Amino acid sequence: MLPTDRLTQADRRPAVIDTPLGTVEFSVTLAADVLPAESNTLWRLANGSHLHRWQHRTATVDLLLGGIDVKPWDGGAPVPVWAGIWQVQACAEVSGLIVSAALTDLPADAYGGQDSAECLAAVSVENEHFMVSIGGPDAELLAMQAADGRLMPSRWAHLVPTGVADTTTECVVRYPDSASIAWHLPGLAAGEAARLCIACAWCPRDDERPAAWYAVDIPLDTAYLHLVAEPT
Repeated sequence: MLPTDRLTQADRRPAVIDTPLGTVEFSVTLAADVLPAESNTLWRLANGSHLHRWQHRTATVDLLLGGIDVKPWDGGAPVPVWAGIWQVQACAEVSGLIVSAALTDLPADAYGGQDSAECLAAVSVENEHFMVSIGGPDAELLAMQAADGRLMPSRWAHLVPTGVADTTTECVVRYPDSASIAWHLPGLAAGEAARLCIACAWCPRDDERPAAWYAVDIPLDTAYLHLVAEPT
């Protein structure tokens, strides 16, 4: 994902995001193998972002994770935004790939569910005080990214459904519960790579300004530039 020779190694820890309504936890499944919460190696960038790396017998899995400074969609008060860019680089055949994010340890008064829009797959959870959103590409955007062939194998363009898919479809964005989202992706051949951006944001609850929801609709390239930017 990026050179590590000039990065500082850090003590290993799970890749999580703390929010006012709980903790966002990630999970990656390669075929039938669920990766452990802690990566094999962790580096810290000068700007505070972290690069997690898991070594699996079939793939190297990287997660570049950190807070990013993006301007709010409406020019209003900024909101906390975190982005995680996943890269799965296969060294052998990977028969299937699942990347998921879930908001855990919810307060009793929190509620939410699917909150998607055009090219955005998302869930939002809120209570009387806060709103937290988690989002990434929907099936339509995944198909377009595959057709482009830069973020994922171009052959995926014929494997990703662009319409509404049922739960039996192999490749689809699914919502296991009201506070989680999972991307079920096709397999990878040796030498292929797939990249996926998942963002999380939160804000005071305000029906007139759902700033967190707008904030998670962020392109991978934009998130990457913020995550690797030199500190000012």
